[in-house]
Order: sequence, then structure tokens, then C-alpha cells
Amino acid sequence: MWKMKRRFELLVMRMHRPKYFFLLLILIFPINTLFSQPQEIGKWKRFEAKFENTVWKGNPNDIVMNVIFTAPSGKTFNQFGFYAGKNTWKVFFMPDETGKWSYRTKSSVPGLNGSKGAFQCIESGLEPPLAASGKQWKIGSEKGNFPVIWSPVVEDGKQWGFRGRDISDSMVQKALVFADEEIGARLLGIGELLVVPVGWAKDWPQSALPYVRGKEGDEFYQPFWDKLNAKLDAARDRNMGAYIMLYGDDEMRPDRYGLTPRSDQELRFFRYVVARLACYPHLLWDTGIDIGEYRKTEWINWFANWFLSHDPWEHPVSSRSGGGSGGSMPENGTYFSTGGASLPLRTQLLEQYSNTKVPLAQTDHWRPFISRGNWNNTKIRIAMWRCGLTGAMALYPDYSQGTLKNEVLEEGGKFIGIATAFFRNKLHSDLLKLQPHDELITEGGNAILTANPGTEYIVYDEDGGNLTIDLITKENLYFYYWYNPRTGETVLSGKVKGGVKQYFFSPATGEDWVLHIYRK
Repeated sequence: MWKMKRRFELLVMRMHRPKYFFLLLILIFPINTLFSQPQEIGKWKRFEAKFENTVWKGNPNDIVMNVIFTAPSGKTFNQFGFYAGKNTWKVFFMPDETGKWSYRTKSSVPGLNGSKGAFQCIESGLEPPLAASGKQWKIGSEKGNFPVIWSPVVEDGKQWGFRGRDISDSMVQKALVFADEEIGARLLGIGELLVVPVGWAKDWPQSALPYVRGKEGDEFYQPFWDKLNAKLDAARDRNMGAYIMLYGDDEMRPDRYGLTPRSDQELRFFRYVVARLACYPHLLWDTGIDIGEYRKTEWINWFANWFLSHDPWEHPVSSRSGGGSGGSMPENGTYFSTGGASLPLRTQLLEQYSNTKVPLAQTDHWRPFISRGNWNNTKIRIAMWRCGLTGAMALYPDYSQGTLKNEVLEEGGKFIGIATAFFRNKLHSDLLKLQPHDELITEGGNAILTANPGTEYIVYDEDGGNLTIDLITKENLYFYYWYNPRTGETVLSGKVKGGVKQYFFSPATGEDWVLHIYRK
């Protein structure tokens, strides 16, 4: 001991030498203390912080920890923390401003109260969040969007396959690539969150279930949630997010597992869901399938208000209604979630569009591999163009249920991707400026039209043939071409003058075509 003390004294005596002075600092202070910088996190990405605490009793998921984040501009956000196991709590957060953020914890449990920290937000190149504004969907505050919901399909056809597997699984990786690059999906549909291994899910593995088997409502199965976050991180990096429906019907009714209206178990579930998932830019909240069979309108209104109050980002929230779902639109819902098994007519879509003040989402699963609705790839293709030309309302084609047929999946995915690519890459007006204007078709059956009159017109003709379009708004020179919705090819382009009604003839009859007319 004396020798160690003497060596330290000699080292101090030589502090006038730079190299010894630097060595002394390293011995006294850890290198990360000398050169510490706030952690960097990309804008719209997931920031994570953890907090240790050994002083707690009861169910740790009932311990409420709030984390107040302060933005560089001074705005504040309040996000739930959650129990992450092994006496550890975590918080996930999504910064929306570049610069230095700070945060502090607040809890009735002393060990989780008063912790502070900071991080630096930098540009990430990611798109801003999907938002509901007026009657249309937006990315951020200015850019319109046509959001397609897609259930990722894995190669072995297991319905639980995507949600139950790890992000490193090759099937999960391929499913993400297909959803992004082939489908052009904006949101991943992973089915209802509350799944219990009974009925149609009796063979589901623990890895695909949100709760520990037999402890539904009380103990979350954290590996499932960790894997879900990892997959949504990967989806976010591709500018995709998730459509989150909380409850199912029949065997999956929450009341059967203790999640009765506003119970401790239900609030525990809601807090955990927000704590885990509100940190993603593209996210929709929804109540459940056939919600009207086990929840009253008063509860539906409360659900929407609860999520708007406790989700720091106020992601769009609604409750499935219409079709066989029962239920109702929440009074303060920010988008309209509607069901219906069959292909909607244009008249039905227009009625829905005109009768709502918020964006629409056709959230019923339109499934070619089961008999409900008699769906096939042709109907899916028609639905894409009908919904796209009716306020760009969201829709949910689903090839993850039933017996997987790869050739049908590949063809259907191609049709969907051709439509999403058109709305993302071919338009000259923003989607926000395009509105249904079927009255501008003066000749031609089975055709529909959306337009920014005088600037751009898009016609979807389901069976080809003759069309006459009213272009009398302005005497401009317009360019046009025909777009094949089955192949993505462009054919028969040309020019026409405005100020009159113009006649067009599709490349072939008996097939569907898209006519795109625009002014440069």
C-alpha cells in the first residue's frame, strides 16, 4: 500500500510534463467523462433511456413513470416509461426537432423520480409522420399520401410468422423488403395486438403472444415486444409504420381475459402500448374487430380521448365501424375506420368521403385466400384505384390469412405496387389538390375521375373503350398518356388542347386502363 502511495506522489510531482498530466487525468476520471457528448439520435428515430430501481411492490407494470422531454424550441412532451424486467424501467421517445433535448422523470416511486438526461437530435433523412388533416392523409404538414396497409407475409404462410419471428430471420427480412419495394406499403398490419392461444390461435407459439400464457392482462411477454420494436425500427427506416388494432372478437374478446372496460388490466395494457409504440412516425390506433358487440359508444369515445391525451404525438385514432363491425366513429376520432367485406362501389366510397370530415381508412382485411368477400387479384387492383381516386383513402389488402399461394401473392403484390408507384411518382399535382370529379366524364361507362381542374386529370376506366373528358376549364395545352395498371407500362402518349371536351380511346377494350392528363 505504501509503495502505491509513493508512486502516485511521484506522478503528481511530474504533472508539469504534458504526457504525465494527461495520464493522471485518465487515472482519476474515466475517458468518457473527459470527452462525454450527449448521445446522438436521428430525427423521427427511437431514443431509449433506462432507469434502475429495486424499491417496488406489486405488479411492476402498475408503477407509472412519466418522462417529460423538452425540445430545443422549448416544447414539452410527456411519455410513459415501462417496466423492462430485471428491476429496470425504460422510455422510448421520437424527437421531431434537431438540437439538444433534455428530459426528467416523474414518478411516485422515489427511485424513478427526478432522473435527468439529454441527447442531441440530428437529421436522419426520414419522412415526417403520417397525419390526418382535413379529409386527406398527409406526410408532415404539406404532402398528401395514399397509405396502403399491408400484413407482411412469410414464406411458410404462418399467420403468426412475421409477428412471432426475430428481425434477423430471413423470412422477416424478405417480408419487409416485399412490403416496401414491391407493395409500397405505408403501414404494416400485424393483426390485433391482444391474441391468446385459443380458437384460431390455439397453435400460436409464445413468441407471437403479447402476454405470458395464462397471465393475460397481468404479465407482458417482453421478448415479443422487444422483437416487435426491432421490426418496427426496421420498418421505420424504410419509411413504413404500423396500423395497430388492439382487440379482436369472439375468442379474443378482451373481457374474457380481465381487460374489462377501464379496468386496471385495460389501463395497464394501454399504457404499455403507448410506451412501446408511440415512438414511431407512421402509426394508426384502432379499437377492435366487431367492437360494438362488447363495448358501448361511451367507451369508444373514451378510448379515442384517452389515446389523444396520453400519446405525446397524438397519432391518428379511430374505432372500426361499418360492415359487420358495429360500433361507431368516436366523437373526437381523427380518422374514420370503416369495415365491409366486399369491394365497395364508387358510389359507396363517394358517399363515405362526402359524409366525413376526416380521412378514411378501409380497415377491413380484403383477403384473396379466404372466401369472405370473394376477393381476387382483379378486385384488389380495382379497389386500389377506386380508393386512390376517392380522396386517396387508406385500404388494407391482406394475403397473410388462408392458404398461401405464392403466384397469387406475387401477382397481387405487383398490381398494388404499380398503383402506389403511380401515386408517389407520376403526379404533377399534390394528392391534396386532387378531388373526385366524375361529372367531368361526359361519355364512357365504368370510369371514374379525380382532378385538379385545369392542371391535372386522372381517369380509371375499368373496361376500356371510349371516353370524353371535359377540359373546358382552361384553354391550355395538355399532355396525356395511358398507364397499364396490370404492367405499369406507359403507352399511347400525346397532346390535346383544353377549352373543349376531348375524346380519348383506350389502348384495348375489355381491360382496365388509367388515363393521365396534365399540364406542364
